[in-house]
Amino acid sequence: MLSGCSSLAPVKEPISEAEACSQLTGLIADHPNKFANHKKHKRLTRKLTIWSATPPFPTANNCEVWEWSSGLYSFVCDWDGKDGMESAKADYQEAQQIIRSCLSEPWQAESHLTTSGGENTVYSKAGSKTIVSIRYFQETRSIIKNWHTVLYIGDRSNLKTGVQ
Repeated sequence: MLSGCSSLAPVKEPISEAEACSQLTGLIADHPNKFANHKKHKRLTRKLTIWSATPPFPTANNCEVWEWSSGLYSFVCDWDGKDGMESAKADYQEAQQIIRSCLSEPWQAESHLTTSGGENTVYSKAGSKTIVSIRYFQETRSIIKNWHTVLYIGDRSNLKTGVQ
């Protein structure tokens, strides 16, 4: 009986690289507007105001717009590496390819390894407060050491803002 109900769940249609690029550039352009065109369902938490948002990449999920205590806004997608490091790295590489092909000069990339053995690449452009960061890493503050890939679009300064 359960298998009959599973066919009622909506099927997530894959998006093309061109569609992903269009969504990514739309998010970057909407950052100064506090992602007004990308906010969906609002929910209040003790520490943040969060809106659900549409994933910009084919394999991304769990995308949200966050309003921080600093008054800044970020677009964040966090998707689990279902098969550990290998799938998190594959998701990272797929997103990295889309970002690279989408963001041309004068965007500059800076990469470094994470403490858990993953990688982080930050794209920035001179004169712009908006950055695009893609990284994959293993959780270190949890008993279960899951791997994640995270996309962040927002202010560089906000990466160091504490949640209050």
